[in-house]
Amino acid sequence: MEETVIHCSAPALCGIKPASLFSLKNEFYSINRSRLFSWRKNFSKDRRFFVIIKKEDGRVLIFVYDKSLLEKVCSKKKNQEYLKTKDYEVEKGFNSILSELLFRLAHESSFPHETGLFLGYPLEDVIGFETQNAKNCVFSGFWKVYGDKQAALDLMKKYRLCTEICMSWFRQGLSVPLAAQKYKKMEEIL
Repeated sequence: MEETVIHCSAPALCGIKPASLFSLKNEFYSINRSRLFSWRKNFSKDRRFFVIIKKEDGRVLIFVYDKSLLEKVCSKKKNQEYLKTKDYEVEKGFNSILSELLFRLAHESSFPHETGLFLGYPLEDVIGFETQNAKNCVFSGFWKVYGDKQAALDLMKKYRLCTEICMSWFRQGLSVPLAAQKYKKMEEIL
């Protein structure tokens, strides 16, 4: 389970990506539930949170986010304007926006298009994905790119490197929280 968490959410746990979304098989979640709750407590000290969104079809959907980074995403004027078109009540603030996203993730049969914005994808890519019906992108990697390809490639490279470093430290014996802490300290030095 730890490798899945690192693979899917290291950049969010290390404070370089606003959020990650992944699922675990129910049996992995059940076996490791106490460990996840321990991590929740540990990471919450640094304003990083694990939210269990729903259990469905034999899987548990988990949203991991860095509150500081997600607040920045939600405070950008262009992002707020976009979220208003999706019926988010942005004037009520961050907690209202986050609650609405989590509600939609828990109750809609597919991920709402705006989810990408919360995951740190550039707004132009989120809009492009929606308006182009996931076609005609200029590049496809962690997400489909419709705007600035080089900026997206640089960001994807940063996320991939973070994941690889944390995975390497985990395989050398560091726990998930310690790997994230070590990466965060390394980022502060650089």
